[in-house]
Amino acid sequence: MALGLSITNLTKVWNADGPAPVPAVNSLSLNVARGEFVVLLGPSGCGKSSLLYIAAGLEQATSGTITFDGLAITEPAPERSLIFQEAALFPWLSVRDNVGFGLSIRGGQPQERAERVDALMKRVGLGGIGDRRPEQLSGGMRQRVALARALAMNPELLLMDEPFAALDIQTRARMQEHLLEIWKSSGASVMLVTHSIDEALALADRIVVFTARPGQIKAELHIDAPRPRDLRSPEMIELGRECEALLAEEVTKAFAEQELL
Repeated sequence: MALGLSITNLTKVWNADGPAPVPAVNSLSLNVARGEFVVLLGPSGCGKSSLLYIAAGLEQATSGTITFDGLAITEPAPERSLIFQEAALFPWLSVRDNVGFGLSIRGGQPQERAERVDALMKRVGLGGIGDRRPEQLSGGMRQRVALARALAMNPELLLMDEPFAALDIQTRARMQEHLLEIWKSSGASVMLVTHSIDEALALADRIVVFTARPGQIKAELHIDAPRPRDLRSPEMIELGRECEALLAEEVTKAFAEQELL
């Protein structure tokens, strides 16, 4: 694949040279095209988050190759942004300064940075609270700050590690709507990790189902239904059942492995 993310025969072993190596993913190959929304779905501990960290350049693969637009990923870069489950904001900075943190490091004209930050805050529904501190915000608002901060760098690949897992159902649904709106307008590729089948069905162009550790790709489900999607429609119910069936055996394997530890 000339454009986008390309992962070929990638293996990651944590503590590879230690007394108790832990295989995370094994000989995994996956492509994410430009503008594609891919959701990774699988049992806990199957290497989904490890794959995101490697794609972000925060960790190195044990073997195999990973490239973005044909260039090897060896370190973090502005075109690849990672959003964690916890918002990980700087508590001593205001909302506005958190959103503009990456831009301030990059430099440029202060007025242009300020205008971009204000525009992004309005885009994610945070207009008017720029002077607040993170502790003054709800969980959903903090995640919107994290999303705006990532978008400030104009990423071409947005990596998301269960970003809405800690939110209530209503806030989670609204954040999914925000994400889809931003994704459609930005043209960025997205690779999102979740344990929620409903979230995967609502968001994905393609769902990639992982096996239990060490993670490999068990199945890929393509979804062509237009968004927003009615998860109670016959098509979505059938896809949900298919996901459940694919995951059931892998979850059982993951639990069995944990009981042996």
